[in-house]
Amino acid sequence: MERRIVLRVEVKCITGFGAALLLGTPAMAQTAGGAVGASGATPAAATAPASADPAAPAATVALTSPALGSLADRSVPRTPDYLDATGPRSYIMSPGEIGQLGIAQQPLALGSRPYALGAAIAVDVAGTNNVFQTRHDARSDIFTTITPSVSAVVGTTRLVGALSYAPSLNLYSTYTSQNALYQIGSGQLLAAVVPGLFYVDIRGAASVVPQTGGFIPGSGQVISSQGATQTFSAQITPFLVHRFGSAATGQLGYSYLYSEQDWANGQASGTGFEPQSYSGHRGFAVLRSGEDLGRLALQARVDGTMFVGTGVYDNAHRFISSVEARYSILPTVALLGEVGYESIEYGGTNPGTIDGATWSVGARLTPGPDSIAVIRYGRHEGFNSLSLNVGVALGVRTNLYATYSEALSTALSQTQDLLSTTTFDALGNPVDSQSGAPVILINSFLGVSTTLYRLRTGTASIQHQWPRDVFTLSGTWQDGEPISSAPGEPSSPQRGGYATFSWGHELTARTTTAVSVQYGRIAKNQVSSDEGNVYAARLILTHRLSENLIASAQVAWVRETYPSQSDLGYSQGVIRAGLRRTF
Repeated sequence: MERRIVLRVEVKCITGFGAALLLGTPAMAQTAGGAVGASGATPAAATAPASADPAAPAATVALTSPALGSLADRSVPRTPDYLDATGPRSYIMSPGEIGQLGIAQQPLALGSRPYALGAAIAVDVAGTNNVFQTRHDARSDIFTTITPSVSAVVGTTRLVGALSYAPSLNLYSTYTSQNALYQIGSGQLLAAVVPGLFYVDIRGAASVVPQTGGFIPGSGQVISSQGATQTFSAQITPFLVHRFGSAATGQLGYSYLYSEQDWANGQASGTGFEPQSYSGHRGFAVLRSGEDLGRLALQARVDGTMFVGTGVYDNAHRFISSVEARYSILPTVALLGEVGYESIEYGGTNPGTIDGATWSVGARLTPGPDSIAVIRYGRHEGFNSLSLNVGVALGVRTNLYATYSEALSTALSQTQDLLSTTTFDALGNPVDSQSGAPVILINSFLGVSTTLYRLRTGTASIQHQWPRDVFTLSGTWQDGEPISSAPGEPSSPQRGGYATFSWGHELTARTTTAVSVQYGRIAKNQVSSDEGNVYAARLILTHRLSENLIASAQVAWVRETYPSQSDLGYSQGVIRAGLRRTF
């Protein structure tokens, strides 16, 4: 008999773990510059799939967001995994799907219940030969990481969402200055205060990333606490929705936005990074045509945000108005068009205002229920650019993803945008709410900066599954052209990309192994005009000792080199062992 089971978890076992162990609802996802929803659905309740067990209770009826996003978004929202009531599910994990500390994550599932709560604790002991990532005089140390976690999911006709909180305490044996408590968690919650009329959407996330570039996500590398950045982001959005029969649907709302990045251990690191934060007040109004127009859909939007902050966010604003059109020439093919006007201003060393017309043309392909491809070309934020978002199922075993975007962006605005457009798969990995493409909530490869960049980002990923194996090949490329920065703070172009190949394999029903190899290339102009090479390899072994106890071990190696700069770069090895107990 073929076996697919790596981790068998009954739906009664709900836990949260890692940087973003959260299953949000994609129906609540917000498009960049759009309203608080991606579905465009009218107020309704969606029923989760029926349980495969005839004796199981009826599936929970859960709220579906009625918020209006872009006309390019899915017509039918993706179903959140935690509303899947099909019973126990199993997964073969690739290295990226294994928790921040190397302990295997567990699927969350709401099943037929209205809510579920869970808790866990993980203890991880590790040793490294280069605590401070230095070229010369590398220092070794052993440290312990303790991570308690709590999580909750809910799905009813009045409330839907999920929360996870997993603070991480690092305790070093020798270099106690590295001791730090990292705040890690995320959450999404949608409440129908007055069903069919008034809703409140709440989102938040906290994570820790390295300040300097060259750290490939998923490498298992140890980061010096003096070089780590703590980030927070949050949104609170009350909004009204009203349906005018079959003619149109209107939406009116307000968002309070907050983002912050600071030294993770509260101390200046000497890397040139400076803390930054902002709050934003955003108002929006949307009117979308209904079924009366048949294949044609029209949507008008007015959307404006005022920022209160420092540096580039000092007296900054973004005001956008647009009219979108979508025409379905076939059930699976739709043409897209948009015209509008924008007024955008940022502060800092190079303040300026962008005032002018916006436009775009494109197409949306939906060849299957799990596939979508949206491609557009147009003018936004003062320049012409291409955007691409593809998630296509190539048969039953292979998925292909690709994205490309260009935008005026800072590290803080990236966290807000991704907070709005991201949901999570069954193992807590962030994915795009439209295409299902893997997402890194904060891509630390180029480092954290307060600079406003014209940022070009491209990603591609292909995943193939066998009954006992998962193969993934992915790549990410970024190019940041500095536009403005806070007075007195350095800014320089940043450019780089990396590729990852990973293989997850089931050894037995209780034991799985995962291996990854990575290569990156980065130009950190604030350090050197030369491009550096980053090599990384990671091996992980996990074993389920009992239903609620998982053991793991891993070995990771990273090397960064600059061919023409002998004093730059370093090597680091890491060995870890850990236990995770769920309750």
